[in-house]
Amino acid sequence: MATAEHFMATDIEWDPTGRYVATAVTSVHEMENGFNIWSFNGKHLYRILKDHFFQRKRIAKNLKKYSKKIRGRDQDVSLLLSEQEREKRRMLKEDWDKWVNEWKRIHEEEKLYRQKLRDGEASDEEEEYEAKDIEVEEVHRCN
Repeated sequence: MATAEHFMATDIEWDPTGRYVATAVTSVHEMENGFNIWSFNGKHLYRILKDHFFQRKRIAKNLKKYSKKIRGRDQDVSLLLSEQEREKRRMLKEDWDKWVNEWKRIHEEEKLYRQKLRDGEASDEEEEYEAKDIEVEEVHRCN
């Protein structure tokens, strides 16, 4: 949520959906006449200034039109964000696949080295391992 100020505001009205709020300065004042449209969380969306503003009823009357227009823009932004999120995920998966392929390449290149370290045994496959239980006894002398 946010806090914002509409200097000299004389009216505030929520739209029926609760998603937008309008603040207005009517022609009671000589300056700053007009209205602002805000999102429910305080983001400033529109500012319309008029020399003489008596339009409070007009806004209320046309609020469905404004809401429909803004809803369409919200949907466009939402689709754009969804596309950006898909692109971000695609890039992350691409990076992951590159990393895995690079690891596989390095693993394959080092295969002969690993085999040499194991005295010629090719034991990269799990089935090739033999488990042995070894008991170690430690003797401590006390002086």
